[in-house]
Amino acid sequence: MSGLQCPMVLHESHEDERMHILVTLSLAILITSVIAVELRSLRGTSTFYLFHSIFLCSIIAAYAYHSSNSMLYLWALSCFITKIVIIPILLFSFVKRFPSKEFKPIMGHGISLFIIATLTVVFFKLFQSYSYLLAPGDFAKEEPVRSLLAGAFTIFTLGLWSLLTRRDVVKTVIGLALLENGVHLVLLALTPQVAETTMIGILTNVVAAVLILLYISTGIYQVFGSTDTSKLSELKR
Repeated sequence: MSGLQCPMVLHESHEDERMHILVTLSLAILITSVIAVELRSLRGTSTFYLFHSIFLCSIIAAYAYHSSNSMLYLWALSCFITKIVIIPILLFSFVKRFPSKEFKPIMGHGISLFIIATLTVVFFKLFQSYSYLLAPGDFAKEEPVRSLLAGAFTIFTLGLWSLLTRRDVVKTVIGLALLENGVHLVLLALTPQVAETTMIGILTNVVAAVLILLYISTGIYQVFGSTDTSKLSELKR
């Protein structure tokens, strides 16, 4: 009997370890998202976006390792090339040539930090508690899918917050990237076994948008001496 139980115990232990790793990565990617949005230093923002991307790729790779969908490794590779290499290089290159501090946001740092911290905690707990409303099936009520979905929708919310309350071009880029990464995590949580998920994940990429936005913002800075994205409307005058 003990010989039969041992493989089952090992399997359960392996599953618990897998769940713990994915839940921890989900929390880590959430924390780095908040810091990337709130930091006033643009170099610091770019650095924490890099950490955020590393955690995202780690989650995809972990799912690839523990699932039968080997195509997820291709998604993880695409994530590594675009989000850990290309986008950070673009961001660091831009920050090196322009002001190191974020252009004045719509609201003060203290108020913004309080609101974003409150939103993060409330939305994460809300999405985690009602994850079954976000996806059909009992699997959405279980870990690590529950925390991954909660993290995904919270990150999407943080991306919207960055786009709505920040005027600096780097913060706009971060907002767009968080929106996309939230979508990636939802796709990963709901359909990790579906091969088409990999192709959707690879094709939904904001690298081109980031490149165009930073290029246009270079022109804004040369004309207005500012990285304020609201100046975009004045370029055509």
